[in-house]
Amino acid sequence: MAAAAALHAQDFDPKMPATVPPVTGTVVEGSRLRYIDVKAGEGEPARPGQRFTVHYTGWLRDGTQFDSSIGKEPIQFVQGRREVIAGWDMGFAGMRVGGKRRLFIPYQLAYGEKGRGPIPPKAELIFDIELVAAADVAEKPAASDLLLPFSELSDKVTKLAAAVPEEKYSWRPAEGVRSFRQVFLHIAYGTHLMLDVANGLTGDALRKRIAEQGQAESQPMTKAKVLEALTESFTALREALEAERNASLNRDVDFFGTATTRRGVLASIDTHIAEHLGQAIAYARVNGIVPPWSN
Repeated sequence: MAAAAALHAQDFDPKMPATVPPVTGTVVEGSRLRYIDVKAGEGEPARPGQRFTVHYTGWLRDGTQFDSSIGKEPIQFVQGRREVIAGWDMGFAGMRVGGKRRLFIPYQLAYGEKGRGPIPPKAELIFDIELVAAADVAEKPAASDLLLPFSELSDKVTKLAAAVPEEKYSWRPAEGVRSFRQVFLHIAYGTHLMLDVANGLTGDALRKRIAEQGQAESQPMTKAKVLEALTESFTALREALEAERNASLNRDVDFFGTATTRRGVLASIDTHIAEHLGQAIAYARVNGIVPPWSN
């Protein structure tokens, strides 16, 4: 049985509850995914967040075939993780394993204004898809690629800071260079600062924070307080990374005058920690302190 239908067939009603201020105007329809169910599947229903195994063939509206998995291995992707175009993330809703469907994907849900590779700008795409399999997968944090190095780096910084004797905390290799204490505090305060930059801190407020941080790093502080500052900053960053979503990681951020994304800033925190961990390791070796993980 083949039947054309919109993905969301329910009627649209713009009326809102009384708690929402009313507006007037004409409802404008946006881009819609359309499909034809070519064959109903008899297997398990596809569910959000599953790993889909799919055979497909893709055409442009003029009939040009630009890709196909037929005769090759089917592809796999996890629904909802933005591993594929938006039209694919949406296009398997309601299918069962073994089902076949033709998708009509507007450019806004495909490769957008610019296109990509063989896909021209503003290209509507047509896909014949077959859902070969659907399997549950363990939930993975959107920022798992950032959490992996952070976990190792934060563990090593904490262990090294604990291994350095308190009487060595004021040691520095030369005048005008950070001491052990200042290096560890620079990591802790820098983590907070860059996390705030990822949250939108810019301009005069940012410059003020940098000045305050420089002064705070030079203040006397016990080893216990330094370790507390490191732990608190690492906890804040871990909680932020675990709460991230793909959409939030792609938000635009001004990073000290350079345009990047929130993911770019958070990745730079890992780089910043690694840089000053290396500095602290060099200090430790000069003082005959063996990093705990090297024993």
